[in-house]
Amino acid sequence: MNSISCIFCSGSEAESRVVIEENGFAGRKCANCGLIYISPRPELHEIQDLYGHDQAHIPAGDHLQKNFGKYLHDRHMLSLLESHKRQGKLLDIGAGGGKFLLEAKKAGYDVFGIELNPNQSKYVQRELGIPCESQPLATAYPNQKFDVIYHCDVISHFYDPIAEFRLINDRLEKEGLVFFETGNIGDISEKYYSAFTKFQYPDHLFFFGEKNLKTLLQQTGFELLEVQRYSILPQLKVRQFLFWALKNLGLIKKGKNKKEVPNNETVSPSHSSAPATTKQNQGIPLSGVFKMAAHAFLHFLRYTIGRGLPKTGKPQTLVMIARKI
Repeated sequence: MNSISCIFCSGSEAESRVVIEENGFAGRKCANCGLIYISPRPELHEIQDLYGHDQAHIPAGDHLQKNFGKYLHDRHMLSLLESHKRQGKLLDIGAGGGKFLLEAKKAGYDVFGIELNPNQSKYVQRELGIPCESQPLATAYPNQKFDVIYHCDVISHFYDPIAEFRLINDRLEKEGLVFFETGNIGDISEKYYSAFTKFQYPDHLFFFGEKNLKTLLQQTGFELLEVQRYSILPQLKVRQFLFWALKNLGLIKKGKNKKEVPNNETVSPSHSSAPATTKQNQGIPLSGVFKMAAHAFLHFLRYTIGRGLPKTGKPQTLVMIARKI
């Protein structure tokens, strides 16, 4: 375990206070810039072992399941990307089960993946026929550069986000794009923290606000091109209602030796537009047509309704596209 200070305000007199406590870890919020970070935190090799041994909060099996909501999410992300760059070599960091890579390949991109979980990376290679390495960007695909580097809900996992974004910049072609989505936790009112069932500590090491992300891009050689903001509050409320209704209908029961918890939302599952089953969350039992309809409805709430709703101080997700300077 090691202690750190704010990565943007290091050396300043700004104080931080604990705003999140989970699994024995403390999330501290910088009083100056609003960044939330774990301190003290595990060593780098301990974090890497979570993925190498499939010990992360969301196991490999969940990433490999069919998910109509994930398909809708990936098509939405590609529509945003295509307005800036319609072809080229695309790298997905944290490729999961390779669903985004598959859709990007169909759209005409030359795709590559990085996924530290070996079970998932092998699946992407063997079943989807897409190159996918289970090692960090620093050593993956040596001597190759990309036109687009994409990641979704991965930035909070970076051990050193500034160093990682400098590396991303270095691995991009001239005027290449970094394209990513992440939950905006740094800017939301603390009264909304209870809307999340878990913060996934210590998988998540940082939670950013929009100002933090803009600072990160500026410090690492990027020009911001586009920001999309989506309120996730309607989705959270609907999830709570669905859980309550199904529980009262007797369709959700306590698991053996498990605490029953409302399936509101983990902190940053932007790609999971519908209730899912994880090691710590049994989820809502949906099947067939109803499951697809639920996926579509929750996706609509987040990315259509959520785009137009007020977002200041409320739970939201951000999509950012920036160009290498």
